[in-house]
Order: sequence, then C-alpha cells, then structure tokens
Amino acid sequence: MQSYHSNIRHDIVPLVPECARLLDVGGGTGATARHLKEIGRVREAGVLDAVVASHAEGLDFWSDANLENPAEIEGFLADAGPFDAVLMLDVLEHLVDPWAAVDRLSRAVKPGGVLVASLPNVRHISVVKDLVLRGRWNYGDSGILDRTHLRFFVKDTVVELMDRPGLAIENVVRSDIATPRARLLNGLTLGLLREFVTMHYFVVARRVDG
Repeated sequence: MQSYHSNIRHDIVPLVPECARLLDVGGGTGATARHLKEIGRVREAGVLDAVVASHAEGLDFWSDANLENPAEIEGFLADAGPFDAVLMLDVLEHLVDPWAAVDRLSRAVKPGGVLVASLPNVRHISVVKDLVLRGRWNYGDSGILDRTHLRFFVKDTVVELMDRPGLAIENVVRSDIATPRARLLNGLTLGLLREFVTMHYFVVARRVDG
C-alpha cells in the first residue's frame, strides 16, 4: 500500500491547467507533481514538503522549508518562483495561520496563474453523526479529524479562506461521493444532503492583480 505522502492525487488533475511551472505545497514525495509532468500537464514541477528531501529525483525544484516559518518560505519562493500554478492539497488545515499562507503563496503566482486547494469538510456525516448522536469528537491518525489538523472548514469557510486580496474564485468543486451507502443517501434525499456526504472541497482561485 502506498503511504499517504506518496499518493497521486488523481482527483485534482482536471483542475490543473496546462502550464510551464507548478509548485505542489505539502506534496509529500512528489508523486502528484511527477505525474502531472508525465502526462504533459506541466513542464516543470517542484514540491515544498518536509519529507521531500530524500525523494527529490525527477523534480525540477524542491524545498523542505518549514511552512510555519515565513522567512524560510519567503526565501524559497523568491529563489524558485514565480509559478503558473500552486497546489495546496490537504495541507492548509495543518497550519496555525492558513490565511497568511494563502496570501504568501499567492504572491509567488504569476498574474493570471492559479492556486488549487483541497480541504476536508468537517460537516461530513461521519463527524456530525458522532458529534450529535454520540457526543464524540475523536481524533485519529488520518481523515477529517486527523490529530494533526489545527483548523476545520465547511464549504463557506473554504471559500472565505481562498477569497483573498488579489485572488478571484473561479471554481468550487465537491469531491466524489466515496461510498455506496453515502451515494444511496444522496440519491434518496435528491441531493439535499450533498454537503453531508462530501469529504473534500476543491477550490480554484486565479491571481487577478498585476
């Protein structure tokens, strides 16, 4: 089984435009970045992640700088940027100040370039059911209540996080419904409970300032 850090995020590929240079923030060992190069979606790809140093082969640029250290991140972005696209896939919820991170990363995107974010939906039925019916809020090793998550979001606050100065929201996409039971629930309710069976929201924001 592939580790979490080595998964290819096939779910976001349709949201990534064809472009010259892409940075995957929190991209683990670089599996998604390399895949996007292999399929011709990007020409140059790099990763910013604490685990990437020993997996940098095949990447055009990389850094294991600490995302919570502004000086380290600004230094890397100044050296490696600017980029046509920046991915932030299930990483912002791990940060103390994800709003500042979005601002910082958006400045490393060329005017007209995009940021693509993926964030878990804490309104998912698995969380709501345990909280409302069982009075439980149990952290785990992975998933929406991953014990390393510092911030929690629903659809509106996902959009607010990405709706920063100089950015324009272009697209908000729900993840596919993951299980047959959830698909049945969504069908029986004619989609009225769609937000409760959505694991992630994907947001595409374009840099519109000069």
